[in-house]
Amino acid sequence: MWLIPLIPLLGAAFVWLFCSARPGRHALAGWIATAAALGSFAIALQFFFALPANGEILSPLWHWFTIGGASIEFALRFDRLSALMCLIITGVGSLIHLYAIGYMAEDQSRPRFFSYLNLFLFAMLVLVLGDSLPLMFVGWEGVGLCSYLLIGFWFENPENAKAGQKAFIVNRIGDAGFIIGMFTLLAATGSLTFSELVGGPKLDSWTYELAAFCLFIGAMGKSAQIPLYVWLPDAMAGPTPVSALIHAATMVTAGVYMMARMEFVYSNAPITSTLIMSIGALTAFFAATIALVQNDIKKVLAYSTVSQLGYMFMAMGAGAYSMGMFHVTTHAFFKACLFMGAGSVIIGCHHEQDLRHFGGLWKKMPLTFITYLVATLAIAGIPPLSGFFSKDLILWSVFSDHSYASKVMVFEGLALNQLLWGLGLLTAFLTAFYMTRSLVLTFFGNYRGHAHPHESPWVVTLPLIVLAFLSAGFGYLAGHDFLHYLEHWTRKDLVQIDHHDETYHQLELISIIVAAAGFLLAFLLYAFVPQLVAGLARSFRQIYRLLLNKWWVDEFYEAVIVRPLTFLANLSFAAIDRGAIDGTVNGVGNFVDANGEALRAVHTGRLQQYAAFMFVGLLLLAVVYLLFSGI
Repeated sequence: MWLIPLIPLLGAAFVWLFCSARPGRHALAGWIATAAALGSFAIALQFFFALPANGEILSPLWHWFTIGGASIEFALRFDRLSALMCLIITGVGSLIHLYAIGYMAEDQSRPRFFSYLNLFLFAMLVLVLGDSLPLMFVGWEGVGLCSYLLIGFWFENPENAKAGQKAFIVNRIGDAGFIIGMFTLLAATGSLTFSELVGGPKLDSWTYELAAFCLFIGAMGKSAQIPLYVWLPDAMAGPTPVSALIHAATMVTAGVYMMARMEFVYSNAPITSTLIMSIGALTAFFAATIALVQNDIKKVLAYSTVSQLGYMFMAMGAGAYSMGMFHVTTHAFFKACLFMGAGSVIIGCHHEQDLRHFGGLWKKMPLTFITYLVATLAIAGIPPLSGFFSKDLILWSVFSDHSYASKVMVFEGLALNQLLWGLGLLTAFLTAFYMTRSLVLTFFGNYRGHAHPHESPWVVTLPLIVLAFLSAGFGYLAGHDFLHYLEHWTRKDLVQIDHHDETYHQLELISIIVAAAGFLLAFLLYAFVPQLVAGLARSFRQIYRLLLNKWWVDEFYEAVIVRPLTFLANLSFAAIDRGAIDGTVNGVGNFVDANGEALRAVHTGRLQQYAAFMFVGLLLLAVVYLLFSGI
């Protein structure tokens, strides 16, 4: 099993050492890295089919360390949950690697890029295969490092470097919560291994709540939830394959996976779970409103990811762990397809990313258009594509949440879970609207740019076709089997599907109507009466500016957090570092230097002078002796 993460690690090292030294080998970097990703996928697939029913495969490697009486093994675990994540990471990751060969064909730093990509896969695989919280944390930090390296890959541009730093720093806030949650569980149970935590003693409710909340802070950072979501849209500074990898197969899914892995904690923490469901719904709605008016095609998709992660958190909060993981899977397919489709458009339009400079591309880029259309319909929740099934199940699970915490909070006669369901439904409408807007502005109407658009090479379009097929058919063809597969792992799913429930079908019908309304409204507005859209933007200028400037949240953080902390840091640097520490050290140095200068005057190297000093000294001693000896 250790080969699954080891092959991408070896690929990273080999690409770095073999391809970096000679420019003639740069072209091989992408193929070697892709082969490593595919090799890992093949082994993961082999273990997937060999996995025993309701079982798991453990691979202890060595004794790692002992802390507080808890013995931690460096061990890997392959069960149904980690099997699913391994297939997503290596499968979708391999397609992204292949795509990157075409996307980065002209970049002079390809070996460094593909080495980082392989390293990213390795870190994420360690995260999902780790059999204990400490090993999961090793992978957790590894993906944080890799995201920093890849987001700031084109570090010659200071803005790109700042985006990488922003992602790294924001995630450290969440990591602090992860560590506190980990040590809370260690203090309460004396163990950090998953199997021992699951089978360990029952804890009191407040310990569960505290551990769940602290771990949730970690998940907020990695999976970009309010208030720690601000790093993800800026992560667009990295190359598009990086965006696809972060948004679909690696980093942002880490928080959702961690909560699914720790379901035995969250199912005993109803207050924190309700908080998670609420923050997920607010994040989904908030990010969707921003995506409505963004003009950068990658920014639209970035806020879309934040919004879809909100749906996944809603599922986790409602206790529908398998349904949340279902959306993780479908989202990996259609979001990777969308990002790489956007990248194909960017290549075809000579690195243009502004939606206002596209238009009419369906004739020039037919394969990119068809795959982007399929992925758009999937994320919009149009049946029978995959996004419809996963999103619909999440909305239904939130509506059916029977936890005490969400039932006792009633507003205007509606329980909290019903209000959150309404917010999720409104978000579904907005999702269909803004994704259709990006589709129409890119592929319909007349071309508004100045480039000469053309279809991308096969290494770019082939992954798009595969992902479009999965986006279209996975929900219908495999959705039921998928949930059944995960049911055996998610021992404590708090929501069970009842296909005979009349409410279930009513909610399903409402969900279809809402998604179709969002799609049709956006298509009619942007395809046939764009002047009406411009008129609405002028009529509601303040709201438009509010959304265009992302609710000024970044500016708020800059004014309230970043600038005061920068001021304190500069003050500390001037007063403590420069004043106290440097002052003391330099003062001692100056004192010694001054005395050295004084002594240097008498150490001339002239024997006559030394003899004269000795004579004067002896004379003085003789005088002193005569004065005090009484002679």
